[in-house]
Amino acid sequence: MSISIRIQRQFSSRVSRARLERIAHKARRAENARGDIAIYVTTDAEIRALNKKFHATDAATDVLAFPSRDRDEIGDIIISYETARGNARRAGWRIADELELLVVHGILHLLGYQDHAPRARARMWKRQREILGTEIPVFSEKTGI
Repeated sequence: MSISIRIQRQFSSRVSRARLERIAHKARRAENARGDIAIYVTTDAEIRALNKKFHATDAATDVLAFPSRDRDEIGDIIISYETARGNARRAGWRIADELELLVVHGILHLLGYQDHAPRARARMWKRQREILGTEIPVFSEKTGI
């Protein structure tokens, strides 16, 4: 059960693979989930194209989660570094913290958590705080990432 991490070259010196891998393992253990996870950190342009192709939304977003149908895989998480950086600035915390939040958020989506309805959203955000072991800045929690 591996966690593979791919980072666009222009962000590779700014993103800690080890940190992303640690939080992904922590989230997977906390949820008692088994299976491979792929994490890809990319640009706004690339995530926008994926969002348009798979969700019919022509806009960049911070994170996309694609569950796998393979029993040995949980799925793929795509993160926009540029959007994450903007979120982190507005929330007043480090980009590394925002990337961890997005990994946990993506994994929870892969495992079936939803955040569209208020009750489901509260449950998901509570679980994120538990896994991260920290409070999430007000900006991120209000805007839903």
